[in-house]
Amino acid sequence: MRPLPIIPSANADTLADAVAVALAEAVRVGLAARGEAWLALAGGSTPFAAYRRFAAMDLPWPKVHLVASDERWVPATHDKRNERALADAFAAAVGVAIHPLVPAEPSAFVAVGAGATAEASLAPLAHRAFDAVLLGMGADAHFASLFPQVTPPSALDAGDRAPVVALTPDPLPPEAPFPRISLTLSRLVATRSLLLMITGEAKRAVLESARTRPATDAPIHALLAAAPDLAIHWSP
Repeated sequence: MRPLPIIPSANADTLADAVAVALAEAVRVGLAARGEAWLALAGGSTPFAAYRRFAAMDLPWPKVHLVASDERWVPATHDKRNERALADAFAAAVGVAIHPLVPAEPSAFVAVGAGATAEASLAPLAHRAFDAVLLGMGADAHFASLFPQVTPPSALDAGDRAPVVALTPDPLPPEAPFPRISLTLSRLVATRSLLLMITGEAKRAVLESARTRPATDAPIHALLAAAPDLAIHWSP
């Protein structure tokens, strides 16, 4: 088994810098090729220092489009909404477009049809790749909101065509106990630049062990198998 393609950073500050630089380069490449850039970005706590540094860079932000890699089924004003967190992190990026995955005032969660808002936001990318996708990973080896045991196998199939999936984690994470809309593996790996950002020895051990576990138990296994060019940014 070949070593994981890990790009180490000495600490959290240099990790944030490295990721911000990688995202900015992906934006510049996208702008040069197509006149606009689309990025899918993880929620969680780890990447937001990188987002703030990225947002402070001198880029033509009105030509940049952002979408969360996953979203909680909560109103747009809720403090657990990833879209809201991205808007706060990118406050300095004047004109950047942030596209929703969930309605501003979602009704009672029913998985069938719950992804309509996400599919509408992603429609401009129906036949295009993202310019960059940045993901994180939980201690249970989930990424985006593709959780162990409850994620349909099709959502972890790189050949499946569905761009999003609606699901409810079981057990619900205590820090965000909500149903979710998530981009699927096939939609996430359709990108010109794919990055994973993790910190700590424990997360690195989870990533290593996931390589020998089934994707139903460790969803990140499916990402590692489907994305040989994945850039894994890590700091202790």
